Amino acid sequence: MTFDRPLTLPSEGGGARPRRRWPYVVAAVVLVLAATAAVTVATHTSPDRIAGTAGLSKLGAAPTLDGGGPWINSKPLTPADLHGKVVLYDFWTYSCVNCVRTLPYLDSWYRRYKSDGLVVIGVHSPEFQFEHDTSNVRRAVSELHVDYPVVQDNQLTIWSAFNNNYWPADYLADRTGELRSMHIGEGGYANTEKLVRELLHVATTSPHAAAPNLPREGNTPTAGDEVTQETYLGTDRGATNVNAGTHKYPASDAEGLQDGDAAAVGTWTATGQYLRSGANGSVIALRYHAREVNLVMATDHGEAVDVEVLLDGQPLPEADRTAETVVRDGRTYVRVQASDLYRLVLGPGIDAHTLSLVAQGSGLRVFAFTFGA
Repeated sequence: MTFDRPLTLPSEGGGARPRRRWPYVVAAVVLVLAATAAVTVATHTSPDRIAGTAGLSKLGAAPTLDGGGPWINSKPLTPADLHGKVVLYDFWTYSCVNCVRTLPYLDSWYRRYKSDGLVVIGVHSPEFQFEHDTSNVRRAVSELHVDYPVVQDNQLTIWSAFNNNYWPADYLADRTGELRSMHIGEGGYANTEKLVRELLHVATTSPHAAAPNLPREGNTPTAGDEVTQETYLGTDRGATNVNAGTHKYPASDAEGLQDGDAAAVGTWTATGQYLRSGANGSVIALRYHAREVNLVMATDHGEAVDVEVLLDGQPLPEADRTAETVVRDGRTYVRVQASDLYRLVLGPGIDAHTLSLVAQGSGLRVFAFTFGA
């Protein structure tokens, strides 16, 4: 089904969807556990209920990095390589916007304190299948200017050894190899640097890390922001109207959407992780409440597919455009080729809108929306 005119939908509010990446953890929260032989995090803990001191504790020995690989920017690092070093383990995956926002801070600490004995290790633990591909990870590492060692954790072996459950999550180990603190989500950067300096015994008069180079605007939502939660599109955890397999969906399916609801219109093939457009004019409609909207997308075999972006049925206003917005004949698009996170909307403030994405061909794969304040 092809739409020759903008798809307009009514304005309605509504409920939110569960999320697994914990994209909107309360800013600057640090979780420090009592002394124990292992580090554990409750998967169903509300971010609003997390609390803890911002200091150091003793959390048990850091697991080895056995079972991971290949490595990027480094040879495989063994316990002998890390002996006598302060190590910051960062669990991330490259299509997670919250992970990407932390990278400039990690890089600034790596550059400032590596001569003092700090080692930063990015543990790339994928969520989507395309994030297992080493060439995709290498491309992302290069484009995101990640210069410290990164180990691929495709089987989640290291993730499991740390009993980790979240992206992003940072674990800090002292020179004896004992874990001393952990932090879930974005924020808390000043405190993390303070702990790094304390473990390194850096003099208080010694300079701090330079302010990070932030490639993207946008803020982490706090509890009061009440932005839409992460919205998955595949059938495994999807918020859409789709059924497994290939089907053609009527425009009426996109009527009356509530906050966080997405609907497919036209021909789409649904898999566990993503929806695939079957024709030019296939539409994904989303009702959201946020300032920033991102979507993980890919294409068949890396062939480029343009996606028209409509906000409340109209081309994306100039105030809501991003660095990835392409304007052509008065219409607004993003061009999708690499398997990655794409920024669709960055508005002047938090507001409720209906976003419509119109695939300009078949083979577009859409995975999950994330939002920001």
